[in-house]
Parts: sequence; structure tokens; C-alpha cells
Amino acid sequence: MIHNSETTRSRFSSPRQMHLGLQLVNFSNSVLNSFVFVVLGLSLERIIFEQRRSIGISLRWLAIGVLVYVLLLIVRFIYGRFFISDRTNRSALLFALGGVHGTVTLAMTFSVLSNGVSRSLFNEIVLIETVVIILSMLIPTIVFKVILPLDADTLNKTTQLKILRNEMVIVGVQHVETMTLSNKVREIVIYDLRDQVQKNTLKAFFNQWRSVTTDKSTLTSIQSVEQRRALMQAFDEERNFLYDFAKNHMVNSEYIYDLFSEILLSESLVLDPQNQVI
Repeated sequence: MIHNSETTRSRFSSPRQMHLGLQLVNFSNSVLNSFVFVVLGLSLERIIFEQRRSIGISLRWLAIGVLVYVLLLIVRFIYGRFFISDRTNRSALLFALGGVHGTVTLAMTFSVLSNGVSRSLFNEIVLIETVVIILSMLIPTIVFKVILPLDADTLNKTTQLKILRNEMVIVGVQHVETMTLSNKVREIVIYDLRDQVQKNTLKAFFNQWRSVTTDKSTLTSIQSVEQRRALMQAFDEERNFLYDFAKNHMVNSEYIYDLFSEILLSESLVLDPQNQVI
């Protein structure tokens, strides 16, 4: 919490470090969250291999897992009903069903092993935990589909972003076509802009790739500067296009922010100080 409050007021003092830190945190979260299920899968494989006969005979682990999940729902519902600001049955139900109970459950399971329990009891606890995790993934998926209304904005977001991105790139390409550029630079810049909407054909990609790998088609230093400036101006036009949409409240601001951030990231590649890309 201290780190988050600190970075919100000092994020622009070193933007490259801040951006790298955010990416590393997101990457670490993804790796650790996935690692939980890797460990669970390895444990299940070992347990099933060792006790493949007794698992099918005694289903006590399944009954206990279902019971634990039901008790967990009841406790979370009571907490959501009486200790959350929006004290309604609907909000409490959503709170009770929300979330996949995997990371903390797995940590508690392995903490039991460190306390000296028998291997057979530990294996049963892992099976019970697996039932709880699977139920916490399946039941909310089904129930939320029934009790929650369809979010039209979410359903239409992909389509609207695609349309808005296409119109944005068209504006950028039209601006480049009015600029005084060499044919070679204009072709490369338009190719880069069309790459924002993945409209370049495979043939065009191989042509550009061949031109980059051959010395005869390498841009001169003046042409590289010309290309960089043309892309920057095109990105400016795209941002102005998005700004007009946002100013007139023509689309959801969230869509504008998504596309705006894409343009800024693209421009950061153009302005690469080490000249690693262009």
C-alpha cells in the first residue's frame, strides 16, 4: 500500500523505470498464478498414480470437498451481507461466488504438510482442495451467466475498437499521403501505419522483410530521420482524431484511452533513443 501511494505521486520522475516495474509486476503475477496450478497438477498426478485404486472406492474426499465449498459460500455470504457497505442479498451472493479459491488454499494445504501430517492424510487434503478449486471455477461461471445481465458495452467493445482503430489509421495514412516524402519512405511509413490494424498482406510483409535484410534497400540516415518524423506526425493526427471523438462524447472514454495508449507505445518505439528498431 505504501509503495502504491508513493508511486502515484512520483510516477513521472522516472517513467521508463515505472513502466518497466509495472510490466515486471504483471509478468510476475501471471507466472506465480500459473505456477499454483502447475504445482497442483503435479501433486494430483502423483496422488492418482499412488492411490489409483483407493480413490475410486472411497469418495469421502469428494463429499468433504463439496461440504467445504458450501461452508465457504455460507461464510462469505454472511460476511458480504452484514459487513460490506452494500448490504443486499444480491451483492452478498456475488461476493460469495466470486473468485477462484486456489492460491491461498494451496498454500494452506502445504503448510499442513510442514506440520508433520501423514502422507495419506496430505494426499486426501490435496484432493479435497482440488474439489474446492474446481467448484469455485465452474459454479460461478454457470450462476453468473444466469443472474447477471448482459453487458452490451463489453460485448460490443471489440467491434467498436476495431472500427475506431480502422478510422484512426485511415486518418494517419491520409496525412502521410499529403506529406512531401520520397516514395520509398512513404511506402514504409504507410506499411507501418497499416500494421496497427494488421491490414498488411503476407506478401507485403515478405517484401518489407526482404528490403530490410538487403543492403541495397537500407535507408540512409536522412531517410531514417524522414521516416521517424513522418510516423510522429501521423501519430499526432491519430491522437487528434481520437481527441475529437472524446471531446464530443461520441464513444466510451475507455476505448479512447486504450487506443491512445497503443499510439503512445508505438511512438515510444519510434523515439527509441538507442536506435534499436529504426
